Amino acid sequence: MNTSLQILLCIAVVIVTAKLAATVASRFGLPLVLGELLAGVLLGPSLINIWGQHWLAPAGTNAISVVSIFKILADLGVVLLMFVAGVETDLTMMRRTVAPAFWAATGGVVLPMAGGYFLSRSFGFTTAEAIFIGTILTATSVTITAQGLMNLNQLRSKEGSTILGAAVIDDVLGLIVLSAVIALAPQLAHTSDASWRGLAWTFGRMVLCLVTMVLFGPALTRWALKKAAWLHGHHTEAAVGLAVAMLLAFDAQWVGGMAAITGAYLAGLFVAMTPSRERVSLDVHPMLNSFFGPVFFVSFGMEVNAWHMGGRVSFFAMLLAIAVLGKVLGCGLGAYAKGFSSRESLIVGVGMIPRGEVGLITASLGWAAGLVTREVYVQVVVIVLLTTLITPGLLRFTFPKAVPVEPGASRERADVPAIPSGVSQLADA
Repeated sequence: MNTSLQILLCIAVVIVTAKLAATVASRFGLPLVLGELLAGVLLGPSLINIWGQHWLAPAGTNAISVVSIFKILADLGVVLLMFVAGVETDLTMMRRTVAPAFWAATGGVVLPMAGGYFLSRSFGFTTAEAIFIGTILTATSVTITAQGLMNLNQLRSKEGSTILGAAVIDDVLGLIVLSAVIALAPQLAHTSDASWRGLAWTFGRMVLCLVTMVLFGPALTRWALKKAAWLHGHHTEAAVGLAVAMLLAFDAQWVGGMAAITGAYLAGLFVAMTPSRERVSLDVHPMLNSFFGPVFFVSFGMEVNAWHMGGRVSFFAMLLAIAVLGKVLGCGLGAYAKGFSSRESLIVGVGMIPRGEVGLITASLGWAAGLVTREVYVQVVVIVLLTTLITPGLLRFTFPKAVPVEPGASRERADVPAIPSGVSQLADA
């Protein structure tokens, strides 16, 4: 069987398994993303290990392996996922709750990162590894948070708006930290004068690239989307938007030395500022939900080998505690400092716990860059799973009077807040 046929069969198996697992997760009230991730764990070395099956063996000595092609598709999925996250960012909501959301997000980045760093250093990890482990803990999933709030009719509440705004700001801050760590990792391992000069050059290059994209990106994106009307055919605005995302992703990594997803996310934000936002979102979502999204999440799960969890049980337990308490305390204190009550601050902190797809993306980049060991990589995936599982129940506990939405119930009543289209699409993805 040649490689082309092998990849067709492989993708078919991956997509069907992902969607079946997502359906099962949905039946239990869990995020679809969680089901797709578990599908990858099922197909990986933890159980089935499809890469070890004879029908996926290399077709010849010079053939490109199915694994390599699959990983390339997964990398494209990451870029597309972050582009859509940028497009779906509710800028109005973020501006409305900017003060409490900013301080909540800042606390939720600083405390988990510091806790992860010092814990990792105490267990003998290098500086670069410890910084990256701390960076993984800074993530918050907008998708999972939005879904949990919608189930409780609290999306437009004071706490709900603050949580979503903080999650968006958290993503931006996390991407900046992630890009800095990816770019500066080679220099962090050394302390010589030459490496410090390299550190300064790398940091300056990254800042220059970011500033250039922020200054000129919105105008160029708006111009490009207007010119899309000249093109013949369907979905031209989405095609132009995707081209902008790929170019900025390339620019971020090749010119700025950052993670490619930084440029893709910024491209999504720039599209979100234009009248083409809804059309681009509607056109790109099917591509993400039906193909690239499942491929990425399954590929991530397939990297996990439950038999390689390792013997650092105490490290894992403390890392999980930091992942949970770091968000609750960091985000809660940030909200409390801006006038929220103790109860409201607790709700904000709990809503920021889940890592979801953002944590997965961060960990996958660290694994690809060699910044974390396989043992830590697997433990991070388990932490992502656990934080995703516990958040809906904790939110329900902190919102004791919330009434879940009944299937088919109208959201137009006065007591049920309307859901912004962007956030709704993200949660349903």
